[in-house]
Amino acid sequence: MKRFLIGVNYWPRISNIKMWSKFNLNEIENDLKLMRDLGINVIRAFILDEDCSDEKGNFTEECKQKLYKFLNIAEKYSIKVLLTFIVGHMSGKNWKIPWDKDNSIYDKIEPTRKFITDIIKEFKDHRSVLGWILTNEISLVRLPQNEEIFLRWLKELYKTVKEIDNTHVVSVGDNVSPFSHTFLKPENVRGIVDYASPHIYLYDQNPIRHSMQYFMILEYNRSSGLPVILEEFGFPTAVYSEESHARFIGLILRGALLYGAEGALIWCFSDFPREDDEPYMWEPHELTFGIVRKDGTIKPAAEVVKDFSNKVKEIDVSKYRVAKREAAILIPAWFYKNFQFVNEQSRRLDFAKVLSQSFTLARLSNIQVTFVREEDSNIENYKLIIIPSTTRLLTTTWRKLLRAVENGSVLYFSTYSLTHLSATHLWEEIFGVIPNSPAGSKGVRVPEKIRLLGEEVEIGKIDLYTYSFVEKDAKVIGEDSLGKGFVFISNRGKGYSVLSTIPIEFTLTNNENINESWIKFYNYLSKISNTKQRYPSEKLGVEIQYLEGEDDYLLGVINHSWEDATMKIKDIIIKEEIDQCIKDDEIIVKAKSACLMYVKK
Repeated sequence: MKRFLIGVNYWPRISNIKMWSKFNLNEIENDLKLMRDLGINVIRAFILDEDCSDEKGNFTEECKQKLYKFLNIAEKYSIKVLLTFIVGHMSGKNWKIPWDKDNSIYDKIEPTRKFITDIIKEFKDHRSVLGWILTNEISLVRLPQNEEIFLRWLKELYKTVKEIDNTHVVSVGDNVSPFSHTFLKPENVRGIVDYASPHIYLYDQNPIRHSMQYFMILEYNRSSGLPVILEEFGFPTAVYSEESHARFIGLILRGALLYGAEGALIWCFSDFPREDDEPYMWEPHELTFGIVRKDGTIKPAAEVVKDFSNKVKEIDVSKYRVAKREAAILIPAWFYKNFQFVNEQSRRLDFAKVLSQSFTLARLSNIQVTFVREEDSNIENYKLIIIPSTTRLLTTTWRKLLRAVENGSVLYFSTYSLTHLSATHLWEEIFGVIPNSPAGSKGVRVPEKIRLLGEEVEIGKIDLYTYSFVEKDAKVIGEDSLGKGFVFISNRGKGYSVLSTIPIEFTLTNNENINESWIKFYNYLSKISNTKQRYPSEKLGVEIQYLEGEDDYLLGVINHSWEDATMKIKDIIIKEEIDQCIKDDEIIVKAKSACLMYVKK
């Protein structure tokens, strides 16, 4: 039976980061016993190198004996351990690495290999070990001079581990996600890590978009072909209320399960009482990320974890798979690869927000959506291909997209103009439009409002230029007050191409509100591509996601908003409730929470 991993990142409550120099077995035993009682089945633990190594990279005998005792306690309480080797950074401080005094990191492969080898050879057969994590956010210690240096370093360390222990999983221990540095994007570490390890701390004034971003990252990573463990997520209760902290954690745990992650680990187990210890002295928020208070009493988040663990402990996740994705958001190659003179590469973080906005609009429109890369061979398999607010693709990709449309797909492309650049050379062939800007002009300004599919849509004032087109055989479905076309649709073979010269998703990234007109537009895309999911939600901010089993669905109703929601789901036969949230044939989902159930096929 394969269980969902429910975990925490762990330093002891009293001794904190100085765990190994202030080693206290009673403290550790009390902590792990409480974890067991809360239903936690995995922890991420850390070796503080300055307390456990010499200048040659030898793992000290004293720490070896302490680690044995620690792992034995974990085994006693049936808790698996993901052990982190290199702690150069932790909680706002870069710590000493004895064999690397200048923290140059990437040229110290041999002593690093020595340290890792000592530990793995000694502990690879311990029954509490689940896997090895190479570092803790090493990119915060030092950025590599280039991606090749980092990936060569990572490959060498991964190879070192696998030559000794090919049984346990290996992670880089840094934020593998679309929001990370290019060298940490999943496309680039695939094959030299065993799972994607997002570390997610996101902020957004819009509550729906906020938590939806977490699931976007999980889906993005999963679509790369890597398994996913949400290695870090959480918030400090010095900043947010304990109640909202608990609701957020409960929602993310359920969402991670429904989006096919292997597990999720909260940052962190406990608050810390030692205020004068570094780095808490200058990072006070780091004192309060725990699900347990500094006095050892539990916060509401711990109750949420216990409740979730009790409810899902009998779920064999190996018997469920993610629901079929019939739509895909296309990732341009420049987002994760380097090309000469491609200026978009300097705006990758902004584009990650565009991707997240597109994902949010798709999910709020009940589209089961994933991500696909330009070089992927399966682009033509999707009914709906979404290319949001993108200014260029590879020329070879456009031919693939034309074939996909001719074979029955719907292609949606939103864009805007950049000086001396065209997003494609096939405007007429794919979209049925002809460029109409005077030579040397920037194009036309994005209008403040348009009439789209018969309805007025407010865009707002935005200092952005876009293409000017006239239709050849395209039909205008969105125009400004002067009748100038900005959104077009064309029939090509068995499918349709939709072009928006308004970068819809980009305009929304810095807007606190979600414009429901654009959700209606994505609903239109869903309708013409026939990609509406089996169980649609009819309430804004409430998402329905599910895993598919042999005889049933594991379904979740996820309320991303901070308001309670009451709803019904059409044509649903509930087999068994997991979370008790059904009353009088209605599903009642509290603010910022989720409700799990089994549904008959």
